[in-house]
Amino acid sequence: MIKLILADDEPVILRGIKKLVDWERMGISVVGEYEDGRSAMEGILGLKPDIALLDINMPGVDGIEILKNIRRLELGTKVIFVSGFQDFEYARNALTYGAVEYLLKPVILEELIHAIGKAAELLSGGEASVVWGAERGLADGAEEGAESGGDSGGGLEETTYLPVLAEILFDGSESEQVRKLIYFSFRSFLEEWLGEKNLGILFSKNQDVVMVMKGIDRARAKEELFELQERTSEIVEKRTAFIIGGLVDSMSRIPGEYEHCLDMKRYLFFMDQINIPILCAGERVFSRQTGTKEISQAREKMLDGIFAQDQEGFFKAFEWFARMLCMVSDGRREDACYYFCSAIRLLEERMRSMNLQGRDPDVGRLLEQGRACRDFGQMKELFREYLEGYLGHLKGMMESSEKKDIVYAKAYIEEHYQENLSLEVMAGIVHMNPYYFSSFFKKQAGENFKDYVNKVRVSHAVSLLLSTDMKAYEIAMETGFRDARAFTEAFSRIYGETPSSYKRRVLEKK
Repeated sequence: MIKLILADDEPVILRGIKKLVDWERMGISVVGEYEDGRSAMEGILGLKPDIALLDINMPGVDGIEILKNIRRLELGTKVIFVSGFQDFEYARNALTYGAVEYLLKPVILEELIHAIGKAAELLSGGEASVVWGAERGLADGAEEGAESGGDSGGGLEETTYLPVLAEILFDGSESEQVRKLIYFSFRSFLEEWLGEKNLGILFSKNQDVVMVMKGIDRARAKEELFELQERTSEIVEKRTAFIIGGLVDSMSRIPGEYEHCLDMKRYLFFMDQINIPILCAGERVFSRQTGTKEISQAREKMLDGIFAQDQEGFFKAFEWFARMLCMVSDGRREDACYYFCSAIRLLEERMRSMNLQGRDPDVGRLLEQGRACRDFGQMKELFREYLEGYLGHLKGMMESSEKKDIVYAKAYIEEHYQENLSLEVMAGIVHMNPYYFSSFFKKQAGENFKDYVNKVRVSHAVSLLLSTDMKAYEIAMETGFRDARAFTEAFSRIYGETPSSYKRRVLEKK
């Protein structure tokens, strides 16, 4: 007979495990039961059991310490750990000390049998055949309704597990007490639902609700969760979301997938921008990806709307910018906040280049406010209101017709720098005589028209020079210069060196 001891500081668990299995039929004798780690260690030393089924977290001496002592004393006892979900990381580390397996409470019959069989195989003397023979015999009629909450028997057919993180999307209006009540209702309903469907078990970890669905793949889980999401939202009267981890074939791999689910939680901040309330770890959340070029285009349109005093154009461009920002941020609220603040910085820089007084924003405070937002919708509203404030700010500064004309002229140059912007063309845009416009521009801008246009073109050329492999003539054509020579001359006047020399110097510093 294989000798086994049981140790758990909860008597009900001990009784449940003892009743869960017909130990004698499996060729196993339970030679000791203990409720603390110290007495369990004494039992191992005195009785020298073949297998020890231990709770990992016991008073006195914990399971890890017992396992270390077994190795240090070179005892032959094989250890199987039983733990609550909150001890998963602790228990997983224990495998490195030689634990055979660990099981999650409440213990499931087939998993317990499988773990004992695995331990028996590691014992010397060929005892494993006794256990596995008995194990196969249990397939026809394992005990049902055991106190530990285990499954009814079904043999040793392999099964799979799918961790699902369930979340309530609070809107910030709830008190802490209300949140606790909603959380309790949510958890209770999910537990009942899993039981009715016989789909798995439920755990709580650090205020996270985790379902471990059993025997179904992601496709089936999604079908079930779509229906469940509607029901839970009705019951708790809050929006809910689910994050599905990867399919695993062992309970010991659930913590790893749980960590993947936790990583996906960052997307919940953007849930008002996501059509489907069910996310899958490892899968793309947004339907398509975008790059910095597209978000830059949206930002330029938004700033153009502000300088042109086009409120409708600003709002449309802002919505476009916000959509692109969600995609490029990839679930990182810090990045979203940064992109909003970078648009404000660029707006301020452009106003300074036009000799206009900005709003002198406290960007650090804006970053803090953005990070404190409960969701992207609130962050979006915060920055929309701040950017919209520039419309009124500029309107007050442009009350005189001359000021309005110079702002409009500079905004037009910024938007159309790639085109043929001669003195005659711009004079026609602002409805002035070319000679008068030349004098007017220099007086208002502090520099002549041609130099200002070249400065705008060179500023855009620098970005292309440092971020692409375009040739000088290609950059010249892209930024509105007539040829590479004109581009090089303008660049050298502003930077004091040729474009190629500038690029080499800057890139060598990186």
